[in-house]
Amino acid sequence: MLGKTILPTDEELGKKDDDHKPGSWPQTPTWAALKTPPLRWRRRRIAFVLVGLYTFYMLHNYITELPIFQPNGSSYGLRQIVPMTNEDHNEAVDREPTGVPPGLAVAKDAAAPQVFSGPIKFYRLAASLHEASYTHGYSPLNRNILFAFSNLKSAATLLPLACEMAKWNRNWVHVAIMSRMDIPLDDLLGINGVDKTKCPVVWHDARPDYSEFSTESRAEMSAAAALGHINTFLHPQATITDDSQDEDGSFVRGLRSKAKLLSMPIIEMPQGQMQNFMWMARLDAGSIRNWHKPTIDILIQAPSDSSGGILRLLKSLKEADYRGMKQPRLTIDLPDSVDPSLRQRLEDFAWPPGKQDDPLSNNQIIIRRRISNHHATQEESSIRFLELFYPSSTKDSHVLLLSPQVQLSPLFFQYLKYVLLEYKYSSFGESDALDLMGISLVSPSVTLDGHKRLTLPKPSDMNAERYSRQFSEEASTQFLWQAPDSHAALYFGDKWAEWHSFLSNRVKKQHQTGKKAPRAKLVSETLPAWTEYMLEFMRARGYSLLYPATSSTESLATIHNELYRPPQEFSPPPVTKDNEPEIKPDLANEPFLRAETPAPSPTIRESNVIPRSRPLHMALPFDGDLPEASHLPYLLYNGTITDPFKANTFAIEFAANFRKEIGECPIQPKMHRKIVTGSTNDLFCFGDEDADDWESEELERSPYEPEDEVDAFSAYGSTVTDLASQTTAVSTSSYSFTPTATATNI
Repeated sequence: MLGKTILPTDEELGKKDDDHKPGSWPQTPTWAALKTPPLRWRRRRIAFVLVGLYTFYMLHNYITELPIFQPNGSSYGLRQIVPMTNEDHNEAVDREPTGVPPGLAVAKDAAAPQVFSGPIKFYRLAASLHEASYTHGYSPLNRNILFAFSNLKSAATLLPLACEMAKWNRNWVHVAIMSRMDIPLDDLLGINGVDKTKCPVVWHDARPDYSEFSTESRAEMSAAAALGHINTFLHPQATITDDSQDEDGSFVRGLRSKAKLLSMPIIEMPQGQMQNFMWMARLDAGSIRNWHKPTIDILIQAPSDSSGGILRLLKSLKEADYRGMKQPRLTIDLPDSVDPSLRQRLEDFAWPPGKQDDPLSNNQIIIRRRISNHHATQEESSIRFLELFYPSSTKDSHVLLLSPQVQLSPLFFQYLKYVLLEYKYSSFGESDALDLMGISLVSPSVTLDGHKRLTLPKPSDMNAERYSRQFSEEASTQFLWQAPDSHAALYFGDKWAEWHSFLSNRVKKQHQTGKKAPRAKLVSETLPAWTEYMLEFMRARGYSLLYPATSSTESLATIHNELYRPPQEFSPPPVTKDNEPEIKPDLANEPFLRAETPAPSPTIRESNVIPRSRPLHMALPFDGDLPEASHLPYLLYNGTITDPFKANTFAIEFAANFRKEIGECPIQPKMHRKIVTGSTNDLFCFGDEDADDWESEELERSPYEPEDEVDAFSAYGSTVTDLASQTTAVSTSSYSFTPTATATNI
């Protein structure tokens, strides 16, 4: 508050100011009036002056330290990504301390006590982050993959895979050491026989100061902080580590907690199985980023009064290798009459394998059993089958159909994972595989009608010359075939949902139209009825399955014919005591023509399955690499090899005829039914269509073209080599770097 010497008192409020009247003469001031103010006002003014000087000093320093005033700052006035060292800085501050932490006494030969919990500083990390600027780590979507380890054992496990991935040149590979070991990085690489010139990865020493003396808590925070710094500057699409049992506990906890906050996937290699996962080195960053996303449901339809085949199938499923991957769910569809041996086996059958000793794990097998035993028609059996599964996510939920006649290789699930990630989740492969409906595990030997032998493609039939030139010794290749597989095939969730739409409309139209002449059957009656509907769908959309390369001795799945049972809809109906059928099938109302006599048992060549001892990449052609979908040979439904672009034309022609004959859609001049992704309503007309269901010919979009925008990766080219040619222009125009760097602190 102001003092009484400044403001008048209440007594003076009513006084006139005679001293300011015009013509009044000022009185001579007295000695008391000339005295200086009290001492308290002088001190206050001094305080105000000091505060003003301090404020000016702070503002001056703040302005001069802005990036636009710094010689090493960006030309755009941006803050630098990594802390820089200026010329006036004391170099001693940036030098990593050696020896024991301050205040800690340790005997010369004694083990380092893990008691230090001081501040965390990374003196060696900033420099490598500078050097990795060419990998476009500032973008959330890039091609950076991080390997991280915490001890020598894990280093020996991970480094071969990291070097192999760098050799394939599809990703920028980074390796970070986050251990307590006080060993130089070059010495560590020498111990593992790693030559930097032959292993072109980016090395990061992400160990903090006094790492060997750190407490468990400090080591855990150091791992989390190091991953945070690396993510800020590199944005790795995934982090690959060794098995959690082989890594240090503090390292595992720190990485998991930080990766969860960053939504970064961590892939832990199963213990002692790195050689069996060398196929991962051939995947790009987009595939590896989605490692944990796909879910697979296994679906098995058991035959009536037969258990030998399905028991053998269940045994091969239990013996398969699922380590390091999300295990599939299992659903078994039982008939009304179940063999006693199968019922007994299912009583104690635990799924997934390896969890039976865990008291907290749940048995995830789903058993369904039918009630009705009447002889189903082609339509009824197809509907019943399709209703067994529907994807929870059309993007990430997929179904694996298995016949009881199949025996699987222990590597079948690794193969499905590999192919699924490459063609469904790859940054570049996804757009090339839009017409891919699924993945078959069986090498076919006959055409769909079962009448003639199928001529399998060779590397010379590939749509790229380099395969026949570089791999002339290969006997076979993977190929695309416009044919369904009912023995062992994985169907993608989006294609399954679209096929669900097709069969729903197909059956609805069949009932609306009434009796109509059945169509010619193109699929043998040794295969279930739903394969005929699927063939119609695949031909109308131009979809195909990826079939594996053949081998004269080994395969991913083999089919046993000795226990063959025909599909129920094509088997003779039960007979009475008078040898008369209990229910005579109404062949006139069947959608497809039936053969006059039952089809003979199939004669499919049996082979041995690929053993567990052989790594997957060594069992596949082309050095384990998966060719681009556009490079694969393409077979029409009848087994004829054709150009993939012509297959699209054939699909459009078939869809037009199908739309007219089966869908009963009227022909409108220069107009077409509007095609919606994931729906087949454009193939059928029910009389309730309006103008929005039609579009002009100029606006017609092919169902095989992607609707989504081009992936962000496409801007960087197809290989890491292409990326390197663009780094100079990007880095110099966006950021300014210096070769020296200070320690990165938290």
